[in-house]
Amino acid sequence: MGPTYKKPLTDDELRRELESRATVCFEWTSIRWQDIERQVERLGFGDSYIVGTTQRKGNASSRVSLKPE
Repeated sequence: MGPTYKKPLTDDELRRELESRATVCFEWTSIRWQDIERQVERLGFGDSYIVGTTQRKGNASSRVSLKPE
């Protein structure tokens, strides 16, 4: 498992992670998986990464995972 971020990454920061084929996780309360998915697609990695999301029961935070295909 790769790093878990508690805030959004800039395009340059995320691009470095995606270029290294890392598994990346995001976890915070106001996360929207659609925003992360759009950023991945905009950076040109939409065909290379799977975006998944989970929400813990009774917890306001969500987790979005980016995994190489």
